[in-house]
Amino acid sequence: MLRGVLWFTIIVTLSALFAVEVEELRRKAQRKTDAVRGESQKNVEKILARFAEFKSDLEKLKPGLGISLPVDTKNAGKLRLIDHNELTGIPEAPKVFAIVTQDYRLKTWHSDSDSENLDRVRAGDKVEVIMVVNPRSAGLAWALIRTANENEGYIPQMYLKNVAEQVQPSTQKKEAKYNISSAPLRMRSEPSLAGELIQLVPAEAEVEVIGYSATKDTIDGLSDFWAQANYAGKTGWLFNGYLRPVAQKPAPQPPSVGAGGFTMPVDGRVNSKFGPRIDPVTKKSGDFHRGIDIMAPMGEPIKSAKAGEIYENSTNKWWGNYIIVQHDENLFTYYCHQSRTAARKGQRVAAGELIGYVGKTGKATGPHLHFEVRVGKDPKDPLQYLK
Repeated sequence: MLRGVLWFTIIVTLSALFAVEVEELRRKAQRKTDAVRGESQKNVEKILARFAEFKSDLEKLKPGLGISLPVDTKNAGKLRLIDHNELTGIPEAPKVFAIVTQDYRLKTWHSDSDSENLDRVRAGDKVEVIMVVNPRSAGLAWALIRTANENEGYIPQMYLKNVAEQVQPSTQKKEAKYNISSAPLRMRSEPSLAGELIQLVPAEAEVEVIGYSATKDTIDGLSDFWAQANYAGKTGWLFNGYLRPVAQKPAPQPPSVGAGGFTMPVDGRVNSKFGPRIDPVTKKSGDFHRGIDIMAPMGEPIKSAKAGEIYENSTNKWWGNYIIVQHDENLFTYYCHQSRTAARKGQRVAAGELIGYVGKTGKATGPHLHFEVRVGKDPKDPLQYLK
């Protein structure tokens, strides 16, 4: 009997101690929570107070903007702090694009009197419209835009033209399209840049489109659907912004061939001629330039200047990626600094046929084609052959 009473007393005592410990833990947790909330409220009030100060200074500098705070600083304690950067369940706001109708140098502020100019946009450029500013006083409406190069600035809204909303294409039958890009397109396993690479589809290659994605994507400033296509026995997804119907494919233009059978190897401007010069890399005089340099954009197609056979396709530290074409009468042409070559050794090529793309590999200060003409091993002035 006595033993039972003793055990009961022990159990009651332990239960009371446990209850006291739990209550103390709860109080500590509550104090910690209250401290965090108090600190958060102070931070919010401080941020909003600084924003109010910023608003006042900005109104003095640029009156008439009418900036209003999203909340009253008196109610700062009701704000909820969020520790992560993105809100789940809230869809991303759709991007708005426009076409520039007139060449213009972007401003750092929405005013013609702004003396700080930024990058230039040209008529026909497609840009993203971030916001439009309509001043209270009579004057221009301005748009803050973002270019394809991720540069931002202001432009008068009247220099922009809305881009019509694209409607999802309907493929009642299979469509033949071609790659309008000067570079290969990546065929992916799903309609997303996250899809695995299946294969590369070369420039101007024709594909068979069998369907389209349900939603659009935005890549390089272009907003369009993904196209499901067949190419070289494989099926995958290509970004439709770089595809056009084969019926719209322009007929190949025959190269302009001179009396000697030569055509210009790349569209560009000759910026360094044959003969003595100052080395553009070392800046030392006494260098002899054995060819000509033709300045052209990165990736610009390089074509064989005359019909012949690919004599060499190689690379070295001076010329980078290069190709040598052998012609009749012991005549050779050299095409250097290519970003990548597009012809194999031993291949026969016609005048004007694609053999590579402009780059800046090897000893080069920028993208260009170093072009040489040699009789045997003796360099000749290429401009004498390109007349």
